Amino acid sequence: MIKKLLSGMIILASAAILFTDCSNDEPKKLKTKKGVKLKYALNPDSIYRQGSITKALAVATPAQKNESRKLFMNGLDLLVNKNNAKASVEFFKEAIYYYPDEKSYSHLFDAYLRNNELALADSTNASLVGRIEYSETSFNSALISAAKQDEGMVISNLESAIMEGFAFKDRVVNEKLFEFMKDNQSFQSLLISNFGDDKLIRMKLYTAFLKSFPDLELPFEVTNDSVRSFNYDKYINYDFAMFVPGMENGRFSRDVSNEYIYVGKFKTERGMALVYKSMEMMGDTLNPIATNVVIYDSVGTIVSNETIACYCSPLESKACMINKDHSIDVKVYTTKWEMDPLEKGYAGNKIVGVEEKEKLKFVVNKENKLEEVSKKEAVASSQ
Repeated sequence: MIKKLLSGMIILASAAILFTDCSNDEPKKLKTKKGVKLKYALNPDSIYRQGSITKALAVATPAQKNESRKLFMNGLDLLVNKNNAKASVEFFKEAIYYYPDEKSYSHLFDAYLRNNELALADSTNASLVGRIEYSETSFNSALISAAKQDEGMVISNLESAIMEGFAFKDRVVNEKLFEFMKDNQSFQSLLISNFGDDKLIRMKLYTAFLKSFPDLELPFEVTNDSVRSFNYDKYINYDFAMFVPGMENGRFSRDVSNEYIYVGKFKTERGMALVYKSMEMMGDTLNPIATNVVIYDSVGTIVSNETIACYCSPLESKACMINKDHSIDVKVYTTKWEMDPLEKGYAGNKIVGVEEKEKLKFVVNKENKLEEVSKKEAVASSQ
């Protein structure tokens, strides 16, 4: 088993090494719809070169990241909503040229796999090695093996993925590429021995979910001028949707309408609290962004969920402070515009002031739930 694992890792690593920097990495330019020349962060010839990818990730500008996201969303619409994997490829590739994040590569892999372009799928997976969990790249290798109907390599790669922490039962059981393996005894044994206990699987998922969140150092503040910040490098994996309110709303809406990123975690007396951000992606400008804190019990069941900061709308925002005693102070602000943006729009409009409208306070009660306290109690506790 260890030999199989090492062999699989060596193959993937070797594939990655083949694509080291050996060509001119001067990014090309593209004329955008607005007539602005925007450089690629990554030379198209270097799409599978690890060193070039790392460099491009470090130097990509906010404008390049934004252009990448637009292209990514178009590709995702084609792949998920229109079931057109072939057409989605060019959008994902160009998204990568502007900003080669792991999400674009992962969906490019999916597009190549659906289109049965297995050599390109393998190269794309190789470029993800070391950038996503090894369990995921091993599972991707199992999918490629399944597309080739290589039963032995399917088992070997799945065993490697499981050894590395893969615990997503539904992705194995519901994967159509594995249907030809349904009568394979080794495959059935692997499913029963590793995915037979739903409670155990949930605990494994919850443990992996917690691991993806960094520890927060309290007190932790989300200021009013930072509520709109959204780090595209810290996506919450959609395999963890059961633990995040709002992510279980249908396949298309999960992938396209909203994005979720992790912020951090802290322990409560009876469980764990996680802070995450979500953005409504369908709006063209000033997308609403919410910062939520979710409290879980010891087995990952959601006990409480509250929005503690937000760019709620062009007219309202909230900032917060999570204190050492786990209480949360929230300030609600009203944004004043020169002209009402809901009537006049944003072009030529200006913000003329921000006023504090209200103060709120939440505490974690004996039931491990967030509870809003009265204004009188909030004032008394702050003195």
